Amino acid sequence: MKIKASIIAVIVSVLFKLNVRAQEKPVNQPAQTPTLQLGYFKADYVYSPFKVNDEDIQVQQANAHLIFPLYSKLNDGKLDFFLTGISYTGLFVSGSTTDLGASAFHSFSIPLTYQKSFSNRYSLSVSFIPTLSSDMKDISGEDMIYTGAAAFKVKVSEKFSYSIGAVYSKQFFGSLLLPLVGIDWQINSKLNLSGSLPISQRLKYNLSAKNAVGVNNNLGIGGGTYRLTEERNSPYFQTQQSKISLFYNYMPARNFSIDFNAGCNYVQKLGLYDKNQKVELAPFDSLDERMPLAELNNTGISVGVGINYRF
Repeated sequence: MKIKASIIAVIVSVLFKLNVRAQEKPVNQPAQTPTLQLGYFKADYVYSPFKVNDEDIQVQQANAHLIFPLYSKLNDGKLDFFLTGISYTGLFVSGSTTDLGASAFHSFSIPLTYQKSFSNRYSLSVSFIPTLSSDMKDISGEDMIYTGAAAFKVKVSEKFSYSIGAVYSKQFFGSLLLPLVGIDWQINSKLNLSGSLPISQRLKYNLSAKNAVGVNNNLGIGGGTYRLTEERNSPYFQTQQSKISLFYNYMPARNFSIDFNAGCNYVQKLGLYDKNQKVELAPFDSLDERMPLAELNNTGISVGVGINYRF
């Protein structure tokens, strides 16, 4: 009756980032100054080499996200907004003789998030994310994944807030229903802890107005699941990666930052599954009971670089 946390994290990461990024402050901005920089563009690249049966495997992942507000209103500390945009993930596998069905996988999402604030302390956000996830050799409605979530946020003080809610997702492996817990804690003037517990945690220390360092723990940084061509009877490919890493963040301009990170994928699985290898509802039904058609499994290092521009 257990579910891999890495699978959960792939699904809820976008939902959590939409809400956190919409309200987080740049490093050099005073805490008391309100901001309506709800839009952002983020792009990053991650390289993860590892070895399986004396084969040198390389996993490369490119991500890009453009999020912008269609509506926003700040009144007496109450922030209402409606965000949309587009997100892309490209996952590329090389160096293996194992048949994983394809070597390139792509996903496109259109995240939609609405937040209604009842006061400067309480707000409710609702998200819906349709995703096209495929090897792009033949595209149909079977390539679609649908995810919805709702979360209630409580701002305890200027330094601490949390959110609780739930997410439902229709995936290639079946359906998923689970609770969501978010946290944003400004421990002191330099130290911040944020994340979606227990899935993803980020501890950041501000060295100065332009420089920050910290540690990330993500139980799911992979590209998720992808449906493959009908020529192969439409199996699905799934990647699971759990990573702990150190990062350095540099902000050369007020709204622009560059990130560098390096760490270890302590869980790294690439698997190909028959389309009928499904569960009814996770985590009540175990995903570990599925039998992969093919799998690559080993730990390895990971390095990455990214940019982030807020507007």
